[in-house]
Amino acid sequence: MTNKLLLTLLLCSTSLLIANDNIYKGCGENENEARINLANNISTKIESTTSLEKSNSSIFGFELFSKTFKKNSKQTSNLSLKNVQISNENDKVCATIDKDELFILTKQLITKIDNYNEKSLPKYEKDKVIKLNEILSDIKNCIVLSEVYQNVLEKDTTKNLQQKQKYFLNLRKQYHSQFVKITIIGDFSKLEIDNIKQNHNKELFLKSGNHKFKITSSKYCEIEKEFTLNSSEDFETIINMDEYNFPYIIVDSNKKDAVLSINNENKILGDKHIFKNCDGTNIPYWVTYNNQKENGNFTLNPNESLEKSFIFYSNKELSQFNELSKSYEDTTRLEIKYGYMGVSLSDDYEDFENINTLQVNLINTTKAFRYGFGAVYGQSDNSTIYELYYNIGLQLSRLGETSSIRLGPIVMIPSLTAQIGVGYHELYDTKNELLVDRFPTNEDIEENNFSRDYGVLKTNFGIDFIVNKSIGINIFAQKQFTMEKSTTFGAGLSLGF
Repeated sequence: MTNKLLLTLLLCSTSLLIANDNIYKGCGENENEARINLANNISTKIESTTSLEKSNSSIFGFELFSKTFKKNSKQTSNLSLKNVQISNENDKVCATIDKDELFILTKQLITKIDNYNEKSLPKYEKDKVIKLNEILSDIKNCIVLSEVYQNVLEKDTTKNLQQKQKYFLNLRKQYHSQFVKITIIGDFSKLEIDNIKQNHNKELFLKSGNHKFKITSSKYCEIEKEFTLNSSEDFETIINMDEYNFPYIIVDSNKKDAVLSINNENKILGDKHIFKNCDGTNIPYWVTYNNQKENGNFTLNPNESLEKSFIFYSNKELSQFNELSKSYEDTTRLEIKYGYMGVSLSDDYEDFENINTLQVNLINTTKAFRYGFGAVYGQSDNSTIYELYYNIGLQLSRLGETSSIRLGPIVMIPSLTAQIGVGYHELYDTKNELLVDRFPTNEDIEENNFSRDYGVLKTNFGIDFIVNKSIGINIFAQKQFTMEKSTTFGAGLSLGF
């Protein structure tokens, strides 16, 4: 502790030490303790009228030996005392002060307080708070000292000081050291904070705690938010009204006689439908045409937008799609497909070359059945494959008599086919730099196995996208279960005749 002696408004239990009628005295194990005991000495005649936080460095809330005392960076007092004497007595350190000088400074402080008034406060709110804290600190200190000198001061000094204290306490409640500043960009009609209309882009001094502001506008969603003001911490925010546009929905269709319904109300297709409700509600919408229906939900959030266009088909168009599907049901088609055979996907042959393949299939279809011969030739830098097999499988051309499988206007025919036959694969092992035409696995080390090394057993999953009755585009994936157990991906043409 520095050379400071602090007075408090609380009664302390330290014993009173008075050398004589004109000297206050306090002793302790060191100078710090001596000064505190001196403060206790002066306070023993005083009844506490207010409560301040106690600490070892601030017992009474103001300093006697510094020009300025600060509490929480806000309260200050200019009470300054000198001529404190420090001495050693009986292995103790003692601090003494002359009572007459303390009285002179008390009178000076009373005169200073008499000149305090609201008009003398600074213009800026935060400065007002600092000044009011200083005034209240001076009054508290002066009440303490007036109690000490009540017999020599004017009769109503303490009472007048207490009235002055009450006045400035009430005045202090009207001002706050923390402010809120809300800046609004864009058009708005009103800003309210705690249900009171306020100006934007202005510092508004409010008490600490929870608050709420609301912004209303005829062009934008109402904005309502909560915020917290902490003591001596400001709250500033910028609100851009363009981020709070009313939600809107635009739904259109290729069929202008389709029916649009939004939240159970019929609306005009293609128009921009704006909602002035921004509360996050989900509203349903749907579009119907010729027993076809598209639907969804739209959320009423600020700046939310939905723009969608749906495609529907007439009975004539649906009939045409159905005819395309039927063209695959009883016909003969030639498939010419390119594939990329991934040998390295196999666990046992991961160091082998991958191969480009050409497949040709002559497929007959009868309703849901597919069958016919096929062949594969494949080659890479060092590897070659030959296969001859028979296709047998199923296809799904329609879901019903009048319902085709479509991706928009494109008719699709998915199929699953088994390919069974014989082949010869001569693959290049890049790690050991040799050609291999037999394919034992780690679990099957038998050298010769005809079905394993020359048999073809594959599954083929494909989808035909029909351009017209004669031409389709096919994509496929194949998995081989014999030889090197490779996987092939590819695409090609499906030609009807």
